[in-house]
Amino acid sequence: MKSDPHPVPDGEEALRRMFSEPAAFTDRLPPVASLDEARRRRARLAGLLTIAAAAVTAGVLVTANLGSLTTAPAPANTSSVEAASEYATPTPTPTPSASASPTPTPTPTAAPVAWTTFTDATGQATFELPVGWGVTENPHMIAGAPYNTITITNEAGKKVSTLQMFYDLAVGYDCPVAKPVSTLDAVVLDIPQKAAKKPGGGPSEFAFRVIQSDKVYGTMALNDADVAPEATSCVLYNTIVGPENVPLVSFGDTMSLKQDGQDAPLTFDTLAEAKAYMGSQEYQYIKRMLVSLSLKPTSGNYVSAAADASFKLPAGWTAQEVAAGTPDFPAVGIQVSDETGKTVASLYHGAGGGLGGACGPETYKATELDTGTLALTEQWAFAAGARFSYRVLDQTSVGKGFSYQVGLVDKSSGQLSDSCLMYSVVTGTPRGTLSFADRASKGPDEPVFQSMAEAKAYMETPEYKKLKNMILSLKMPAQG
Repeated sequence: MKSDPHPVPDGEEALRRMFSEPAAFTDRLPPVASLDEARRRRARLAGLLTIAAAAVTAGVLVTANLGSLTTAPAPANTSSVEAASEYATPTPTPTPSASASPTPTPTPTAAPVAWTTFTDATGQATFELPVGWGVTENPHMIAGAPYNTITITNEAGKKVSTLQMFYDLAVGYDCPVAKPVSTLDAVVLDIPQKAAKKPGGGPSEFAFRVIQSDKVYGTMALNDADVAPEATSCVLYNTIVGPENVPLVSFGDTMSLKQDGQDAPLTFDTLAEAKAYMGSQEYQYIKRMLVSLSLKPTSGNYVSAAADASFKLPAGWTAQEVAAGTPDFPAVGIQVSDETGKTVASLYHGAGGGLGGACGPETYKATELDTGTLALTEQWAFAAGARFSYRVLDQTSVGKGFSYQVGLVDKSSGQLSDSCLMYSVVTGTPRGTLSFADRASKGPDEPVFQSMAEAKAYMETPEYKKLKNMILSLKMPAQG
């Protein structure tokens, strides 16, 4: 405090002038805040400075309440901002927080492949293969014995394996110098073998073998392992001896691999490359398919002395003799049923009494979709022109679809001419007339297909394949 020489002002007079005299003035000072407001302002400033200092120390960019840290022109006479600038530091490089990190995209994995079980038309071979792979067959009978050739292709249409069933095999190959052979992978199979097999032969196995010649040639297939394998060879054969009453089998990419690589299914530059192939998906799929093979004999011949006939009966099918003919036309009948008990074929052998049949004035186009040579070797069968036939009659013009017959025909009944009737019979047999078919003649309750495509698709069904093989195997006179 200090002494003021001016006189003490008259307070009442000063107050009167303030309210009674006009005056003009400019307030250039910042507004005066109350004591409470000043305290709150200081508290906020101190809090902001503390948060900013902590954020800089941790290297974390705090933006929720401070806004951008980018330097901007400060407003005039803004003491709070000026005070904060005393603590400012260069803006740190933002470090993304854990919550802001992008979620890694998972590496896609191949979906599991579904597998299915396939049994060939003869009922002797069963194996697994991936869904989407293709299978084509060529079943046939020779002297009453079932043969088959099955080709397997992958989803891209590439042939990966062939399964062949045969009874005789002629082999022979000459080469100047045997080459080193190696077995890179092998799995012993649980497939029974005939008592009589090649001397020195071991159990059947899956094997991936190579011949090291100018290149490394390989084969994946089933074979009967040698008890004492040799270190060199001119050719590797891929066949196995199956159970009793089952033919020889070759299942793999080739029946034989020659040392010169002729028609080799697999070719590699080095042995290491061949070994690396075993890690591929293709190798693993083919190996699983080959290893899954199982073999079993068919149920054997059905023999009927009364009908003077025998034939191969598919596994699960049954046959029994039934009444047939009349006193005037004696005959023997055999009815064949499938696994469900449905009648799929009938055999009639005896005196012919006439098949009869009637139809309207319309005629329909007949088409033969399949045919085959019988196991019959008798002279009368050749003279009659007996054969297997699958025919359809196009009745779509009258809304009746495609009627069909599967069975034996001869030169007369098998003629392909426009007609309203079809017969599946052979005449001129030792007893007169023979029929072995799904039906001998048309009838009012016969099944029909709605299109030609449906009729053709029937040939790929197990029922058709078994029916065809059974009819083709017919022998007369009866033999065991």
